[in-house]
Amino acid sequence: MQNPQMALKLIYRANIFVVSRARPTLQMGRDDSNDIVVVSLFASRLHARVQARDGQFVLTDLSSNGTFVLPDEQSGEQSAAQSTEVRLRQDEMVLTGRGWLGLGRSATTHGDHSVRFSVQAEMG
Repeated sequence: MQNPQMALKLIYRANIFVVSRARPTLQMGRDDSNDIVVVSLFASRLHARVQARDGQFVLTDLSSNGTFVLPDEQSGEQSAAQSTEVRLRQDEMVLTGRGWLGLGRSATTHGDHSVRFSVQAEMG
């Protein structure tokens, strides 16, 4: 049996964006030229990029304020209070599971600067 192709679903203000084989790169930031236009003064004009690379989804921070990654709690392994937020500054990280991205500010408040993400099997 073949492994299902994976996709990264990003949700911002009820809009859904998908990074997959069909669309391997997505940019987000304040500027209108981005795929996800984030309406927040904390976000840089070109804040971050997500790329499908070798079967993984790599988040690259391109900003001056950093990108915050807050994973959802893992089932039974840790509580939400123990979920550790990571701040990327001009660095990259592989996204797995589900969680929140905070552009320029902590994602814990899930405000206008936050993008929801989840890695899931691609719908055929």
